[in-house]
Amino acid sequence: MATKNAGMKNQEKIKERLIETEEGRFRVLSGYLGLFQRVLLCSVPIVGILFMMNIHMYFGWYFYTEQYIGLFITLILVGTFISTPATRRSPRNRLPWYDALLALAGLPAGLYLTFYYPELAMRLGSLSPDRAILGAITILLVLEAIRRYAGWVLVIVISIFILYGRYANLFPGTLHGRATSWERLASYLYLDPNSMLNLIAIAAGIALAFILFGQVLISFGGGKHLTDIALLGFGRFRGGPAKAAVVGSSLLGTLSGGAISNVLISGSVTIPMMIRTGYKPAMAGAVESIASSGGNLMPPVMGAVAFLMAENLEVPYAEVAIAALVPAVLFYLVCFVQVDLQAGKEGLRGLDKSEILKRHEVLREAWVVIPCLGILIYTLLIIRLTPSTAGIITAFASVPILLMAKSARVNFMPRILATLEGTGKMLMNIGTIIAGAGIIVGIANISGFGFNLAYTLSIVGEGNLLLLLILAALTSMILGMGMPALPAYALLATLVAPALVQLGVVPMAAHLFILYFAMVSNWTPPIALACFAASTISGANPNRIGLIAVRLGILAYIIPFLFVYSPALILKSDSWIVIVASVATAVIGSVLIGIGLVGYLFQIVPTIRRVLFTIAGIALLIPFHQDMTIIGGIINGSGFLLSVFLILWEWRCNCSVAVTLSKRQIAQKGSME
Repeated sequence: MATKNAGMKNQEKIKERLIETEEGRFRVLSGYLGLFQRVLLCSVPIVGILFMMNIHMYFGWYFYTEQYIGLFITLILVGTFISTPATRRSPRNRLPWYDALLALAGLPAGLYLTFYYPELAMRLGSLSPDRAILGAITILLVLEAIRRYAGWVLVIVISIFILYGRYANLFPGTLHGRATSWERLASYLYLDPNSMLNLIAIAAGIALAFILFGQVLISFGGGKHLTDIALLGFGRFRGGPAKAAVVGSSLLGTLSGGAISNVLISGSVTIPMMIRTGYKPAMAGAVESIASSGGNLMPPVMGAVAFLMAENLEVPYAEVAIAALVPAVLFYLVCFVQVDLQAGKEGLRGLDKSEILKRHEVLREAWVVIPCLGILIYTLLIIRLTPSTAGIITAFASVPILLMAKSARVNFMPRILATLEGTGKMLMNIGTIIAGAGIIVGIANISGFGFNLAYTLSIVGEGNLLLLLILAALTSMILGMGMPALPAYALLATLVAPALVQLGVVPMAAHLFILYFAMVSNWTPPIALACFAASTISGANPNRIGLIAVRLGILAYIIPFLFVYSPALILKSDSWIVIVASVATAVIGSVLIGIGLVGYLFQIVPTIRRVLFTIAGIALLIPFHQDMTIIGGIINGSGFLLSVFLILWEWRCNCSVAVTLSKRQIAQKGSME
């Protein structure tokens, strides 16, 4: 009991330190200004809820969606400059004069749309000084907000695109495009539905709804319940905390969509447990980084990307969720296998019984998460509400359900305020970054860069699809650096996916391909934001964490190429035999790759056999293809036979070692007698 109490106290200290680390990004004001700050943060989700639930229509008020987006822009810009310090040295407890001026400048940026859009909609093509000036101010404010949240790299990338939009006619070859005057460019990016407004609408709609749902789960203990369930299932086995992190963080990650926040929430419990049971700090941080980041690839929600993907592909949401399931499971399977074998290799054990809650203690409270997920699935798949409506209804319905757990009934109003404020903070981050992505999309449209990029990629890949995929993967990784899942996918779906589809890639495979490579930057050095978050808990070097995370998440770099060449892994095939065979062999191949990467099965595996295990795994991972079933069968069959031989060989070696040790023990016992 003492051990459990000590562990709980330690977890509370870590949580306090994490809150300080996370909140250090935000300014906390006091007095009337602090009250205004909190009201502003809460207003972001409240205004969105009222608009998406059409409350205004009950009063006979009718608005353009762009008018709501204008108010949303004002709230996130003003909120950003009031709540987010400009630099590390900027004050955290008072509002500097320059941030007050920037916040005031954010007022007309959005309110101009709110009050005047009905008139503007009648003459969108015309140009006037007020549009150009307000457009320029809004773009500059967005860039400064992005710098505060994502750093200079993304600001520089967006600035290069803006310069390209102005001087596209000076570029040679396929980069040559239409030049646009500064005035028209600012007005277009600000007002045209194909630019910032289009993507900001995503943040103000789908993203708001599911961030709200995720914050409800977190504020009312849902995240803790998921972790407790995972610890109950895996905690006592070898590598138990790491396995619990893989399972629990994947479930939380798919709902919340925030890799960094997931690391800080789940990792505050799992990382110290992993270290305490013997995992090295860098390994513990890497496991949590991968588990939290991969939630954006895991159905049903995929951090709200699934709904935007369904909209882009013009298919039902269920089709996207089903297609994404097998690759996501394989991704987590390789990670799970590696943490298990790493524990066996280092002789690690699971948690002590005293450190795990009893089954009845967990189930007595954690069961409340299941109906919440059930409501989400029911509203999406059965009655087929729009994703934003389903997300908001699920968020509201989840509150009374989560309150059935006794631990959630304490501090009810502070939890509600924390939910609204947390949603507001995340929307400020995602809203500004997705506005930056909207600027790039707008430049691509007005200059012809989007067509030029797709044309260039298609020419390169006309005789070599593999080369096109590699270029598309690199482009996705670069453009996705530092971006959350939703804006990263939204940008790449416009710029990169069309080139893949044009060359005959199945549209679903093309969109999942760019999503995977947009997400790997979360754990791939040098960006690796999730690894930097994990380093604040584990104390390990973030680059070291990132290198281990690359090994754990290796399948994210491989499997997108496989389902492009053979969509059977995303369940796109005319033959169920091909699908079943491809999935079955991929599962076995994933396990073998895990063995090869860790170098352990029953005992430590020598280097040569590690390489052979990896080769066998890759051979089995290659899916069947309808046009090359014989070749696919030969490759898979060879991999299977090699894997059987290797496993039997390792079993034989392990038995020989066991017999030798037994003989030694008998001999030692005889000599002692």
